[in-house]
Amino acid sequence: MGSKEEIKFAIKDELMGRFRKTGAGAGDLLASDWLYNEYLVTLSPREEQILEEAVNELIHAGLLEYVGGRKPTYRLTKKGEESLC
Repeated sequence: MGSKEEIKFAIKDELMGRFRKTGAGAGDLLASDWLYNEYLVTLSPREEQILEEAVNELIHAGLLEYVGGRKPTYRLTKKGEESLC
């Protein structure tokens, strides 16, 4: 298992890579089916804790924004879209 920073980088890369793979643009949502039913189930409890921190850093950097919902949902920002290029 890698360091916390390595895990956080890998999680951020996976989340932003998901937007890249789907050709997402600003305003598009991170697919909650994928996030909760496919991705989260692959993480260890430690990685799940780091996921929250990684998402918060992406929000703080202006790449994602929290939308809300019964399960947290996130939207790609214009800055986030530009970072995918």
